[in-house]
Amino acid sequence: MGREYTRRVTFDGPLLNQRWRLGPRVGSGAQARTYVARDERAKRRERVAILKQFDLKKEGSGWKNFDLFEREVRVLKSLRHPGIPRFIEMFESEPGVFNLVMEKMPGATLRAIATKVRFTDRELRDMLARLLEILDTIHRHDPPVIHRDIKPSNLIRDAEGHIALVDFGGVRDVIRESGGSTIVGTFGYMAPEQLHGQATPATDIYSLGATLVALAGKVEPEDVPRNGLRMDLQRHLRDRDRQLVSLLEAMTEPNPDQRPQSARDVSKLLREIPKRPSRPLPAVSQREELDKPQDRLVARPFDGLGDMLANVPQPFGFVLRLLLLVFSIGGYVGVTVLQSVLLPVVFALVGAAAGERAKPKIAATRDDIIGALDEGKAGFRSLQAHCLPSAKRKKRLPKPK
Repeated sequence: MGREYTRRVTFDGPLLNQRWRLGPRVGSGAQARTYVARDERAKRRERVAILKQFDLKKEGSGWKNFDLFEREVRVLKSLRHPGIPRFIEMFESEPGVFNLVMEKMPGATLRAIATKVRFTDRELRDMLARLLEILDTIHRHDPPVIHRDIKPSNLIRDAEGHIALVDFGGVRDVIRESGGSTIVGTFGYMAPEQLHGQATPATDIYSLGATLVALAGKVEPEDVPRNGLRMDLQRHLRDRDRQLVSLLEAMTEPNPDQRPQSARDVSKLLREIPKRPSRPLPAVSQREELDKPQDRLVARPFDGLGDMLANVPQPFGFVLRLLLLVFSIGGYVGVTVLQSVLLPVVFALVGAAAGERAKPKIAATRDDIIGALDEGKAGFRSLQAHCLPSAKRKKRLPKPK
């Protein structure tokens, strides 16, 4: 992780287990909150990790969800692969609040990268091959481990192209085909059998195929045109390599019995696709990863505004651009002052008046507000960029292949 990352991120949250200083919150779900944490025992204080906090006292939590948390701990302890986060420790910070600390994988999520680039066919094949190796490892584990929630935001890629699979909070480590389990997964990426509580290695194959579909077409799988239950990939991905599209069709076959049954089956089909040269993937900084809202693979705010302004007759176009630019700069400055000056003062006063037990909740509230303000700043930056004319908008040229 290193010096650059710890210097950019502020670790000012509570100290847990006399070791882990909480930093920004990077995820939140029905089961747990996830933070970046710094190891205060590390000699050079450069070691950071991911801390996942599960509050059993939280409304809506129960022993069924806690079972998923314990299962994640058990699975991470037993798995050994460079593309899977390493288990560090688990502890109870206060009655009913359990914490899982694991390795922080370097890089950015594929969802974040996909908002900046369009992956080529070769890049998609390379990522697929790397992920199939990880799936082969967890599926061949004794007992087999089914992830059940593979999607772009749970896949992290570093600058060298290495891929990691994270968030094992929904894993199943015993294959059951009779149903009766809690439904785990994300709509659009879930195989149909998951709605009945069923999960086998072929279930992860479907989710991985749906993930590649999302990265190839920059559209959520649930929004892809369909023929019945099947995604119409021949129409949706018509500009992609036909053999790759056929492979994705096989991986996302609704009937699990007609789907490839193992990662090795898919790898064999993948090796039959001819390889073509391609450009390297650009690196995405971890700070960009923390700052960026990543709920869906959609266009950025104000997409198309620049083109619309370019069609406004002069001098009205210039005046409109100027007014929007002044508004965006003023809004950005206002949010920045609120975030960097007023907010720390308010929470410092609240924290001083509150007891130790209330500090984690105060820190979580602060992170929520900071996240909302970061999204506001990103929106104002996007508006500024679209108010400034660029050569790219004035003259659109086809990109060289």
